[in-house]
Amino acid sequence: MEGAGLMALVLRGTVVTCDEDHRILDPGDVYVGDDGRVAAVRAAGQAPPTGFAQAPPTDTGGLILPGLIDLHNHLLYNTLPLWEAPGVPYQHHDRWVGEKHPPDYSTSVTWPAKVLGQAAPEALLKYVEVKALIGGTTAIQGAPLSTRPVDGWLLRIIDNEKLPAGADMVMTAALQLDAEVLREERAPKLDGTRLLIYHVAEGRAGTIVRREFEDLEPCLRPGLIGVHATALTAADFKKWQSAVTAVDAAEKATVVWSPFSNHWLYHETTNVVEADKKGLRIALGSDWSPSGTKNVLGELKVADAVNRHELGGRFSDRELCDMVTANPGDALATAWGPHVGRLRRGSAADLLVLEHHTPAQDVYRNLIDATERHIRLVVVRGRPFYGTPSLMKATGAEDTDAITVAGSRRRVAVREPGRTDAALDWPGVRRALEKVRGDPVAAWRASQDALADWGGPLDDPEAPLALFGDMPEGDTGAFAAAGEVPLDLVVPRLDPLTHDAAFFSAVARAGVPQLQHLADYYP
Repeated sequence: MEGAGLMALVLRGTVVTCDEDHRILDPGDVYVGDDGRVAAVRAAGQAPPTGFAQAPPTDTGGLILPGLIDLHNHLLYNTLPLWEAPGVPYQHHDRWVGEKHPPDYSTSVTWPAKVLGQAAPEALLKYVEVKALIGGTTAIQGAPLSTRPVDGWLLRIIDNEKLPAGADMVMTAALQLDAEVLREERAPKLDGTRLLIYHVAEGRAGTIVRREFEDLEPCLRPGLIGVHATALTAADFKKWQSAVTAVDAAEKATVVWSPFSNHWLYHETTNVVEADKKGLRIALGSDWSPSGTKNVLGELKVADAVNRHELGGRFSDRELCDMVTANPGDALATAWGPHVGRLRRGSAADLLVLEHHTPAQDVYRNLIDATERHIRLVVVRGRPFYGTPSLMKATGAEDTDAITVAGSRRRVAVREPGRTDAALDWPGVRRALEKVRGDPVAAWRASQDALADWGGPLDDPEAPLALFGDMPEGDTGAFAAAGEVPLDLVVPRLDPLTHDAAFFSAVARAGVPQLQHLADYYP
């Protein structure tokens, strides 16, 4: 239930609403009701709304913004480090999945994710959610497939979130669907109430994957969110936006931009300047850790660097920040209504509190330049899940664990009594994952035995939880057919939560010019 068991909460600071008027209240108060929604956003000193007279404000000492929205990810794989793929730049998405030269895709990505997802599913989910949380993410797309619904998510999971009326209105597809399926099954459902988040034309300009856009033509309607679209031309973006406005003159098409992953794999990225010129809205997604940043806050920096060094400053700081707040929120509003991405009365209480670390008047540059150590508090559905010890205590956070992030002390809540898949504390999460890493073959076999012993339907709430990837598996050869793990499999060390020295060393070795600027944001 949205906001179940919460107390009324008032946060005071410099409020960056990201609303249509781009209001900034300094200082301002955000009133969070016990229903997990924003009851009011007001200048400090104004009379409180009904029900908040006895709720004193918590002075955050920072910026209060909408929580960040990551509109493109693949959560199952986010314990893995950057995959230093040997064949870059690849022509398109069908080339790298069959990579057989060391470090090959199957044993570097496919099998480690399979083993962790089935042998330690709860621990994997909590680890990758915390990895997103510490970067200010409150909503994320890219849930893995599972034997049954997960009971105990920390973040707002876009794939299966049931806003506003208890119905799942979001369709997703990371792999290409047949043209007939798109035409006969997906397009009719894009009726102005549903979303389709779909990977399209991921590859270099002029390559065969542009044909995927032609297959997608029946779905060029309000509610389509296209991921990557790196092979599309200015004419394609014009056609896309024109098709959407023909249905709803006030609506915009949405493209999700993942500049780090695009440059890492293809040495090119989406032509966002042409997309912007043609009227599309642009949102950011951090993709996945084998070829992406660790969170969408990191992806924002890549977008800023590309904007500065490659695009001639096409986008303002505010427009870049909108790509992780208002823009994805507006895209999701087709199915959800105006619930996320902007701070206003009635919106979901998904909040980010950020330390002031640039001139106070430059709130958008403050967000762009922020790193994980500047995140002071993250609230999802009105509940504090991560933050400084003082703010977590002041906001009534319960059952939290100590965690050190970028050298700073923080508290995180991963355990939730009564939730089947939220029983582990943070130390338990790490222990469970390390146990699998210690003997992945035994862990895999035990997980397969547990599934076989169950014997019941895998959509039963009592079924063992197991997670499955939403990405192509590549060439796993006879192992895939036999369901057996490679006996010499090594599961990589857990990818660190923050952009660290190992990450930047890998980026430096790759030598992609557009990515070399990212280290400048992490002194």
